[in-house]
Amino acid sequence: MENLNNSGTETVSSEVQLDMHSEFDEKELLNSLDEDFNPDTAIENKSQKEMLLEQGAMSATAVLGVGEQMLKQFGHKKFAFDEAQVENVAKAAAPLFVKYGGELPPWLAQYKEEIMFTFAVGTLGFSSHSQIKALKKIDKEKEVKETKPEKETTAVEQVA
Repeated sequence: MENLNNSGTETVSSEVQLDMHSEFDEKELLNSLDEDFNPDTAIENKSQKEMLLEQGAMSATAVLGVGEQMLKQFGHKKFAFDEAQVENVAKAAAPLFVKYGGELPPWLAQYKEEIMFTFAVGTLGFSSHSQIKALKKIDKEKEVKETKPEKETTAVEQVA
């Protein structure tokens, strides 16, 4: 409740009104609930939901593992995700895996083939680029090795 004090400013009263229910009201509420409610079923459903979330987290972890392996292959062989971050991402992604049953969301499912094709072509293109880069590096190292001995022999001949 708001009151005005002597200076004309508002003050707030600390009165709190509690809702009071009679035993009859409580019984009526309980009777209005679904009669088929079974606490064991609720517990079973909860554990089933937890199990689905665990499976979703495991699926997310597997996807992240594949991503990590690709980054090792194409980026750097010593690359590794931080385990705590993987766990956090897996926990965050688990409800999505449960929500969509491990599939793409319906609004994205219609493009599944296009997504898989783009992913496959992108991987092929990137791996080809990496292979060409590695081959050029090998060729350059061979050129350096072949030109080094000639320079060394000419330097030795000049000293003699």
